[in-house]
Order: sequence, then C-alpha cells, then structure tokens
Amino acid sequence: MALSNFEVEGRPGAQVLELPRPDQGIDAERERIKSHIARELHDQLAQTLINLSIQTEIFIREQHDHQQVLDQLGFVQTTVREALNNLRQLLCDLRGTPGLAKSLVQALGEGLLATCQLRMKMKASLWVSPSWPGALPPETSIHIYRIIEEAINNAYKHGGATCVEVALKASDTRLVVKVRDDGRGIAWLDMKKPFGMGMLGMRERAALCGGVLKIRSRSMAGTTVTLSIPMEALRWSPKHVLYES
Repeated sequence: MALSNFEVEGRPGAQVLELPRPDQGIDAERERIKSHIARELHDQLAQTLINLSIQTEIFIREQHDHQQVLDQLGFVQTTVREALNNLRQLLCDLRGTPGLAKSLVQALGEGLLATCQLRMKMKASLWVSPSWPGALPPETSIHIYRIIEEAINNAYKHGGATCVEVALKASDTRLVVKVRDDGRGIAWLDMKKPFGMGMLGMRERAALCGGVLKIRSRSMAGTTVTLSIPMEALRWSPKHVLYES
C-alpha cells in the first residue's frame, strides 16, 4: 500500500494510507494467482509434454520397420500433441492473452477437427462464411472453441456419431455457430451427470460471451447445437447474461 502526504487539520506532511478499492485488490490477487499457475504449468507440465513429444518422434524413426509399433506410437504422439495444445489454450485462458483471437478458424480446421478425424474416426467438416470476421475478442474466440469442442465430444461419446459438421456464419447483426452430428440424439438429460454438466458449461460459456445456446435433438436423428452472438456483444464485456432454455 502506498503512502502519500496529506494535509490533516492544517498540519501538512501527515501520512495516511491509500487503501485500494476492494474490487481492485481482489482482481489484482486473482491475476497474480492465475499468472503464478500459468507460469508453473508452462515451466513444468508444458516442458515435460514437449520432451515426451520429441522422444516419441525419435522412437518412431527407430521403429520404421515395425508397422504395429508405429501405429501405437502414432496414437501416443497424437495424444501428446492434443494434450499440449489443450495446455497451451489453458495458458491463454489464464494469462488473458489473445490465443485464438486471430486464428480460430485455423485452430478448428487444423487442430480440433483434424484430431477428431484421427482419434475419433469421425468425418468432420468446417464451413466458414466469407463474412466471418478475421479476428474476434480473445474471450469470445476461446468460448466458441470450447463450445464446439464440447459439442463434438458429446457427439462422439454420448451420441455415437460418425459425422460432424461445423458452420461459422456471420451477418450484420450476429454471429452464428452450428455444430450438427448424425448420432442417436439425446433421449434424456440429467444435469447431475457429466453429460449434463458439459451442456451446462456450454450454456455458461455462451452467456459469458453475450450469446445464447440452443440444443435441438431427436432420437436417432442427431443433435444440433447452435450458438448465437449479437454483434453488440462483441463490443462490450458482459458481466451476466441470461441464456435461453
């Protein structure tokens, strides 16, 4: 806390404490903790994953005549890379850095959907309208990415889908993100179970970026997750936005 000279009852030079506003103090402490966690994750876990990725690449080169071993090592390599990508995005979340702000489309096409096809064996496609903005606010990009990621995971784990389509559309008034799969749909939804909690997390992320999330599903006819964000929400930081059921 800083000290400053202040005049009290005509006596110059008396020192008083300048106390920070409560919100400022809480915010500063929160940012300090997040920065510390990000630094520890980077210095320890990220470096370990990088070393493991390098060592796996060496193993692959040494086993070029053993296809079965190469297949197993390929799976390990893909898993390590995915974990490293997730960790890097988590570091962006913690540090508040742009992360996906200028590369959301690339991260989806070359990262998330490519991994989906390789690991989940699902056909995945990405369509981006010409009007989709070249850059978005950092938090908006992160929330969109995580919502799409959760929708794809649900399609694979709970819907038994073999195909997923992601579409990014933009008009003068709103951004629309759609994730459609060909799975068996959602017969029921219990918010106390992991599947339900994942849906709740998606809705919360939608609200945090100023949008609403709608889920449409029919038995044996697939599920469509639609995120709609008004353009006005991209120009301000919503503190609390109610979402539609």
